[in-house]
Amino acid sequence: MLDELEAEARSSFEAGEYDHALAEFSVLREVRARREGPYSVPYLRALHASVRCMRFLQLWQDSDPLCRELHGKYVRTHGRGQADTVDVAKHWAWTMLHLGAVSAAVALYVRTADALWDSDISTARRLLGAAAVNSGPAVDPLAGLTLTHTTELTESLADLRRLLPNDAGAAPASDFDGATPG
Repeated sequence: MLDELEAEARSSFEAGEYDHALAEFSVLREVRARREGPYSVPYLRALHASVRCMRFLQLWQDSDPLCRELHGKYVRTHGRGQADTVDVAKHWAWTMLHLGAVSAAVALYVRTADALWDSDISTARRLLGAAAVNSGPAVDPLAGLTLTHTTELTESLADLRRLLPNDAGAAPASDFDGATPG
């Protein structure tokens, strides 16, 4: 029964019916949390799918606590640089930007970039680009963070900032994946 509901929810998501998919994934989250526990793979999968739906529906207030929960669980179980953790970090940072929590979003971009530096430098640089665009020229997005690759991130961030326009308010917006639209 639950597998059928999950298949239907995935089908709705793939068809772009995000409100219907979200309703089904929400039911799955509740049932799976009770039956299998809040760290079970099926529960985390339903939670992650709910977060994805909420991005398309622009349900930022609702998405924030779910992203916080999912990111925390993924960091504890998978680490910061694992694909699922990175995906939810992007969702959460995007949510925080829409809620006006720019500093928190920038810190999350930077921490995630730090975790990816040795394994996926391309994605790490995109995330740093999002941090640079959203932090503005007067703010040091690395300030106050304990990082593994501080020197590399500082140099890369300086390179990326040189590419941004110097005019106040003229920096391009970043998209969900941390890239700047071309």
